[in-house]
Amino acid sequence: MGKQGKGGGDRGVGSHLLLLGIVLYVVSWFVPVVRGQEIFGGLGNIAGRFGSAPAALGASGPDWLPGWTACDFAWHLLIEAKTPGTGEEWKQRVVGSTCLTNLVMLVAIVCTLAKRRSVLLGLCVLLAAGVNASWLYLGDTNPFESYAAGYYLWLASFVLVGMGLLTSKQT
Repeated sequence: MGKQGKGGGDRGVGSHLLLLGIVLYVVSWFVPVVRGQEIFGGLGNIAGRFGSAPAALGASGPDWLPGWTACDFAWHLLIEAKTPGTGEEWKQRVVGSTCLTNLVMLVAIVCTLAKRRSVLLGLCVLLAAGVNASWLYLGDTNPFESYAAGYYLWLASFVLVGMGLLTSKQT
């Protein structure tokens, strides 16, 4: 059982994980996602790995928000897969779907703020973390050479929020 704060709210490990995960999620949007991302630069290398031309993807975003550029890039991979007949199109669709996992995180944040936490939501966020990790296991190169801190903060935020929802006091 967690410690009770002034407002009577739960201050247990789950609540701390939730708070840390939400903070990491917000911060991750402001930190470069791929190595060499001078705010947009490195996404071309990633596009080539999934068989698509970076110019064809049309990814864009404000310079001060590299996470948005990465989300837009994933969206274009999802809707404009360019490798028909190679058997690799499914990889583009999977990594492209990571842009949609942000909706799961936003639902989790809203539910957390509204004090409507649930185990099911925690499992959904952890499932989204597994999808988000697809960039690591579907890419053809060393992920520690390709991805920058923003990606790892974003991925960690899903794990922390999911674990926080599973371990926090349910309401």
